[in-house]
Amino acid sequence: MRKLIFVFLFLKFVRSNKKLVYKDLNFRNIDFTNYQQIKLFIFKKKFHLLKNKYVQNFDFLSFTKKLGGNMGIKISKEKIFDWYNENKNKINYPWTEDLTSRRLINLLYNYEYIISSSNSNEIKYLDKIIYVHIQRTVFEFKQKQITEITSFDTLGFLLSSIILNKLNSKKVKYLIFVLKNQVDNLGMHKSYNILEHSKFINNLNEIKNIFLFNKIEDLDEIDKLILKMSSILIQYFHDDGSIPLFNGANNNYTDIIYKTLNKEVYLKTREFVNTKNGIAFYRDKNKKLFFDVVQPNNDKISSNLSAGTLSIEFSCLNEKIITNCGASESYGKNPEYLRYSAAHSTIILQNTNVSEIKEGNPHIKYPQSVVFGKETNDNFEILEASHNGYINKFKKIIKRKLILDKKENKIMGEDSIISINKHGGGIIFHIRFHLNEQIVYNFTNNKKNIILKTKLNQIWLFKSDVELIMEDSIIVDNNTTKPTKQIVIKGIIKGNKLSRKWSLEKM
Repeated sequence: MRKLIFVFLFLKFVRSNKKLVYKDLNFRNIDFTNYQQIKLFIFKKKFHLLKNKYVQNFDFLSFTKKLGGNMGIKISKEKIFDWYNENKNKINYPWTEDLTSRRLINLLYNYEYIISSSNSNEIKYLDKIIYVHIQRTVFEFKQKQITEITSFDTLGFLLSSIILNKLNSKKVKYLIFVLKNQVDNLGMHKSYNILEHSKFINNLNEIKNIFLFNKIEDLDEIDKLILKMSSILIQYFHDDGSIPLFNGANNNYTDIIYKTLNKEVYLKTREFVNTKNGIAFYRDKNKKLFFDVVQPNNDKISSNLSAGTLSIEFSCLNEKIITNCGASESYGKNPEYLRYSAAHSTIILQNTNVSEIKEGNPHIKYPQSVVFGKETNDNFEILEASHNGYINKFKKIIKRKLILDKKENKIMGEDSIISINKHGGGIIFHIRFHLNEQIVYNFTNNKKNIILKTKLNQIWLFKSDVELIMEDSIIVDNNTTKPTKQIVIKGIIKGNKLSRKWSLEKM
């Protein structure tokens, strides 16, 4: 039925000769285009055929605009027209997810540049392509569930409604409702990816600018959301200025994210209080810790969550010490193994993922209960969490307790594996701590302690109550894969409960 509706609408699109105005519609605030990736294909003759997000969302138009001149305009027009001729009759991909909205935004934001050296027939054809995208964006927006709508969909729908002169107060209120639904109580975007959080803030700023330009009311709600999200974003930076590598985040755009923050004058620091779901954090004057206590779900907005429940990252004195393996934007898809539990500093049973990873889709199987609590006193901050992601397969509950010394540069941990039946032994476990790049190490004689020397020549001591293992690892950041090491506590579960204690302390 949906396909029949689309065919009907498509025929209506191409018959329409209504003249619409696409000028003066560039509200871009910050450019998140990955120019490095686009350079790899932009001069190939048939790059419009690539199943690459930078092609399919038309991000390449930002590159051609920077390229400038007749060459940039020629590549822009040729590839838009080639792409449309190839895909105009398709029903599904690449008219899925928010690709249509992203293409429309890029077409509108680069429209005046493209037509600056175009004849009347080319402009007419480009206008037709934009009109098809407008109608398809509106159609898809109305068909999607709230949890499927992204901020790009919202931005595209807003622009479309204004161009069609069909925006009203009811639609504005619904748009705001959709945007607020994508943010949790603390003010974090529900992807729990700091980069996606920043892109969402950027889109909010663009929506705000559109409201101002078109004299639309309801600015207060947008302003409140921007302030709430910006004030929490301040907390999600390591002591070295990088962002934590949870759920596909990378540091390709860290400088741009700082610019996002600088746009807000009155930003107050926030605390992770009265919140039971998200990336928990602790900070003092020397150190920062991030702790993944996200409750996974099967909403589309959470489709890129990693299987890294209870993973941590830790930094101190301008250096990151413990990390996750990160993510790459190479050719538009993060390699799925970087989302595995083993690519995170967490507890793993039988080398099995905590959540079932499915490329491009939300988790099918995931912990149904992630419980988090916090205690604090004058000397320590205590963070404690558990999940039941292994309960069906192995009949185990996983618990992690973190004790942060407020006066010393020290963190202590206790990881527990609890059986819910009397015969829960014989299962292999690994507790992994991926180290940041350029950290060198030496074991002490008893193999229970490892001395770490960082890039800035700081000395740290990692202690455990059992012998430790050092294994190879990688960190993928800024689209570069770098070799590193990981500390591993390994063993076989015996009895109803197994606990391992560890600590990391600056010498």
